[in-house]
Amino acid sequence: MTTHDEDRTEQWRRILTGADPALPHLRRWWKRLPSSPRCKVCAAPFHGPGALLTRAIMHGRSGTNPLVCNLCFTGLRDEPGGAEIDLSILFADIRGSTALAERTSAAEFRRLLQRYYGIAGKAIEANGGIVDKYLGDGVMALFIPVIAGENHAMRAVQAGEELLSSVRGSDLAEAGVRVGAGVHTGTAFVGAIGSGDELDFSALGHPVNVAARLGSVAGPDELVVSRMTWEAAGRSSADASISVRTIEIAGRASPLEVVTIGPTVPAAR
Repeated sequence: MTTHDEDRTEQWRRILTGADPALPHLRRWWKRLPSSPRCKVCAAPFHGPGALLTRAIMHGRSGTNPLVCNLCFTGLRDEPGGAEIDLSILFADIRGSTALAERTSAAEFRRLLQRYYGIAGKAIEANGGIVDKYLGDGVMALFIPVIAGENHAMRAVQAGEELLSSVRGSDLAEAGVRVGAGVHTGTAFVGAIGSGDELDFSALGHPVNVAARLGSVAGPDELVVSRMTWEAAGRSSADASISVRTIEIAGRASPLEVVTIGPTVPAAR
């Protein structure tokens, strides 16, 4: 790695960990203006009165990547890179979405998905996370220190709990929508991924794959959290409302111990 690359990686690390105060200050400023959805990097608003200002000063929604603004996309393209940092990742998706789509009209299924995206986004943003991707019937969210703080594990777990609780208490439950979610913490690469105009701000690495696996094994209304994340979040493994078990993870030499929480907790094994 050249000195320039090393300097750029260190700059990314300072930004992502919050050691560089510029991004937190910018996000706080934009958060004063309505409204969501927002740029997942700088939090510039894409709707409401704030959208008029963002479009006027190049922070309007990017036509290439609608999850970021034009200015952030240009920055990612012109200064690609990233750094390996500790973060927490959440995956949450609708269980039985194929069957749900079969028994509803296409328009109604889209309405349910949009409603779910709104609920999920609210729970994630309220806990300092950013929606990384919408995955058909699910979402992937990142809890990065620069935004979520050093207690990102706690905030990711809280986001998962609030997301599931909000879905259960909404009209989605009446329509038969049920969601499962998984959370994991680890060291992953975070930064600009792709090339040219096909760029995104995202995360890569084994922790992302583990979080996706936890999300896939979660049953309806269940939150599955790796035990290390649960303990990093300051939660007790002696809680009577949880179950502790092990699951197999592809690419991992040994099974992973996980905590499951939900309305109905399965027996530990």
